[in-house]
Amino acid sequence: MRALLVDDHVLFAQGLRFLLQDLDESLTCVTASSIAAAVAAPGPFDLILLDYALPDSQGSDGLARVLAAHEGATVAVLSGDPRADLVHELIGQGAAGFIPKASDTPTLMQALETMLAGGVYLPPTALVGPAVNAGVAQAVAGLSPRQMDCLLKLVQGKPNKTIARELEVADSTVKTHLAVAFKALGVSSRAEAVFQAAKLGLLPTSSLRPVGQSDAR
Repeated sequence: MRALLVDDHVLFAQGLRFLLQDLDESLTCVTASSIAAAVAAPGPFDLILLDYALPDSQGSDGLARVLAAHEGATVAVLSGDPRADLVHELIGQGAAGFIPKASDTPTLMQALETMLAGGVYLPPTALVGPAVNAGVAQAVAGLSPRQMDCLLKLVQGKPNKTIARELEVADSTVKTHLAVAFKALGVSSRAEAVFQAAKLGLLPTSSLRPVGQSDAR
């Protein structure tokens, strides 16, 4: 696995790098201190941890530039501002996770473990609203393998065209599968789908399908 850590705070970046390598000894970690350096970093990367505020970018502009430069990478935002509306905004713009910089070490470890596994980490303050009910969990469990594949790749922050390429299907097929997944989750947008998936604990290795369910659909 290859990770890109984009942060201009040297000590914080070094600490994150050590934590990442402790969690995965095979991980190769590249660092950058600006959006320009991150965009120019030779990929591909599996995971990108991106500081929200950098000298050459403030806010979502940096996220958009990194997502465009490293298509297919899972990008999580790091920030000292944990406001729920900011988290929702960044997830809606393509981030696959949000890690508050003020997190204590156990929480930070949990967040990194989740992101290394390809899952979504969101701070508890962002997971507001009613819990996912049993009916939604059952509906998601009833998704076909292909529909679940599309949903899990969306959870990783991947756009439809990347999902289509990786699954070797048409863009229209991905849209159809995601429409079914959104209906099962009871959501109408990618951001809402990510939040619901986080509440369900969905990971790329997740299997909520009943044992013996056919893979033919």
